[in-house]
Amino acid sequence: MNQTSARRARAAINRRGHLVSFRRMTTTMPQTVLARADVKATVEGYKPDELISGITAGSRKVIVSLLELISAGFPMPIKKGDRIYLGDALDVPTTIDAVDPDHREFSGCLDISTKGT
Repeated sequence: MNQTSARRARAAINRRGHLVSFRRMTTTMPQTVLARADVKATVEGYKPDELISGITAGSRKVIVSLLELISAGFPMPIKKGDRIYLGDALDVPTTIDAVDPDHREFSGCLDISTKGT
């Protein structure tokens, strides 16, 4: 990770991103929140030509600054099964399906695929 690029990416996401809530839940029922971090991230749907290899309609691409997550105290690494809540009230749950830590590693960001509502 290049620190200068990471700071620039963090600032850009904070300017144009939307507030989301990362949550790690317990594995026992009823599930409760173990860790939570409310940060800004960019959230996009996938284009029709990207709907391959398990990516389905309703999946989302989330790009978040690793620096922002760390400063918010969220436990690393981000794991498949962690949740990201979207929407104005942070009430639209999605579940992390895959994390690509290498695609945007130079700029200190994580490329995340989610599934859910």
